[in-house]
Amino acid sequence: MKRHVFTFTLPLAILLFVLVTQWSFGVVTDGKHEIFYGFPFIYKCNGWHTSLSTQYFLLEMALNFLCYFLFSFLITVLVNKKWSNRIPKGITIAFWSVFGVFFAAFVYLSNEFDDIYHLKRDFDVEIYDRGFSVMESHPEWNQLMDEYWEEDKR
Repeated sequence: MKRHVFTFTLPLAILLFVLVTQWSFGVVTDGKHEIFYGFPFIYKCNGWHTSLSTQYFLLEMALNFLCYFLFSFLITVLVNKKWSNRIPKGITIAFWSVFGVFFAAFVYLSNEFDDIYHLKRDFDVEIYDRGFSVMESHPEWNQLMDEYWEEDKR
């Protein structure tokens, strides 16, 4: 079972964490409208100090990854009870190689765009709309603002 955690559960958790998340549209208390990312906790939003930057909240990110890992572990246990699955060593090596390249690119871009890492989110938000996204897809900013202003006028 230890082998399955490293070869199946951890890659599945990483892929789910990177690809599938929840977007939320809301307003920061005493701030501006923003699109937030993270499920079940908000762990990422745009940076306010410069354009193209991002703010990451590490505690929320770690808790989210723990949730994704537990879900992936549950899937692994259920699949392992039903079928005896073996992942070829070549696929595992390919996954970790591609993951290493993407992680190195993330570190480089994070440094290039002056991203900020906070231990914990220190502001409150009021959420107006939310939905699930794959690869950070969400409705356009103008569409979200139009819907918010339409509801606000009523």
